[in-house]
Amino acid sequence: MKVRLQVVALGCTQQTGPKLAKASGTVKLDGVPVEGAGLEFIADAGGVAYGRTAASGHYYMSFGSSRTGAIVGRSQVRIIAGDKVTVGDKKFDSKEIFPKNYNVNSELFVDVGAGSNHFDFNCESGGLKDVSTARRGGN
Repeated sequence: MKVRLQVVALGCTQQTGPKLAKASGTVKLDGVPVEGAGLEFIADAGGVAYGRTAASGHYYMSFGSSRTGAIVGRSQVRIIAGDKVTVGDKKFDSKEIFPKNYNVNSELFVDVGAGSNHFDFNCESGGLKDVSTARRGGN
């Protein structure tokens, strides 16, 4: 008696949605790596990829909850301070440390190509260099 095994593949391996490519790099403010900064790559084609910087200032972009990368094509970049941001040894709580030309009035654009992309952002604080730690609420 011969036994025949049949293998059935379940699920779908193809991701739905826009074409993505790896995107990473660093964010610095006045030459110092920024920890906790948020990045948005807002694609001309529609859709937004998000990233957050580590202590080294390094970030990776993600799209949605389960896909990594940014949408292929041209994107406007917005860089914002998170709830807690560290620049060197200075900590900022609930304080926007990036001038508006890096976020609400962003003048930054990238062209995400197929494959791997590396984008470094060397931001300048303008008149915000001497801002002391700001805290909201609490004691």
